[in-house]
Amino acid sequence: MTTTPFGLTEATDPSVTAYDHGLLSKYNDGELTQVGKVKQAAHAAASAEKNYRYEVIRLKLMLDGQDTSDGHPPGYAGTGGTSRFWEGARNGDFGSRLQVMADSGNRQSVANWLKANSAAARLLGAAVKDFTADLPLQAATDRGLEQSTLEKYGRMDPEPQETADLYFQTFGTLKGDYIQVINTLHTDYPVLVDDLREGIICQDLRFPEAVKELWRSHELAMQVQAAEERALEQAVDLAVAEENEESAATYVPTVEPEEHIGDQAPAVEDITVRKTPSKTWYKSDTGKLKVTEVVGELASPLPDLLNGLAGLSKKLDDQFAHASVMHNYTEFWAGYDKFFYSADTQRVKWGRGGRLTRMKKLRALMLEVAGKLDVYITGTTPPENVEYPEAGS
Repeated sequence: MTTTPFGLTEATDPSVTAYDHGLLSKYNDGELTQVGKVKQAAHAAASAEKNYRYEVIRLKLMLDGQDTSDGHPPGYAGTGGTSRFWEGARNGDFGSRLQVMADSGNRQSVANWLKANSAAARLLGAAVKDFTADLPLQAATDRGLEQSTLEKYGRMDPEPQETADLYFQTFGTLKGDYIQVINTLHTDYPVLVDDLREGIICQDLRFPEAVKELWRSHELAMQVQAAEERALEQAVDLAVAEENEESAATYVPTVEPEEHIGDQAPAVEDITVRKTPSKTWYKSDTGKLKVTEVVGELASPLPDLLNGLAGLSKKLDDQFAHASVMHNYTEFWAGYDKFFYSADTQRVKWGRGGRLTRMKKLRALMLEVAGKLDVYITGTTPPENVEYPEAGS
């Protein structure tokens, strides 16, 4: 049985024969030795999968390094339209497994191995080009780092990667789930980066759940701060509203005494005749000026008022629901008024008179406004016999 320069036989690798002499003209002695290791590793047991990857990485780095030394640009195509490594793989020089990858165009696995090796080099501080020593990937694997973790690490942006470096330097390990929380914190909570790094240095944030608790606490603090800011804004708005309420109670309208408006002469002989001012009058400058005076800004309070009343209605529905299931609903509110806030805070939140006084005054005001609305609606509802002239009479 013939043994090849790679230490393989036809029995161990059908793709290897004594006539593989074409390889001798394409690779130097060191490269041929490495080619042999790749082919041997490819036919090892499944437990040697990692070793196969290491040898492929070494060969790829070796061939790419030689291309660079020879002055060829990265990705030198040789004569096959691709790099020397993939040219040799497609020719079957490195065994059937890499040949299948090359023929099928499935080269991402090798690319991922190289990225993981580069990531390991950065993380461990090793030199990727030193392919004769243990690869950075191999050294990282020996320290318990998984290839998938290294690939995630390699895809990190520079700042999160610095945090991952700090974690590895502190704890001597790195997991994919910790990389995920580092990325999330840097992206969603950049103000916490310094806290995270300080926690790593102090070894208080070793586990992902501790980092999640860090940003949960931050979110809660932000919610509390936002609630306090809203409460302050509401207190200011309420104080202004109470001033407006007082001014409304003493408001006295001022209007010019003008019994008849428009271009339609009053019907002296027949008071049942009802006519609106004409369409022409409403379009005139005089009509527009009078509309501004009489109608004014009557509609302007409606949006805020409707929103406020709709919101108040829903909140009161909530209270009715609570009251239906709480046997001590009244006592609960009595205790709230007495104990929950200080007297000053009560006034800020509910108004100068406190909660009950505020609600009673609101009800009284709403009843007063409802009465005024009744008068307004009655006074502005068109009579059935009203006429709408196009022009003045």
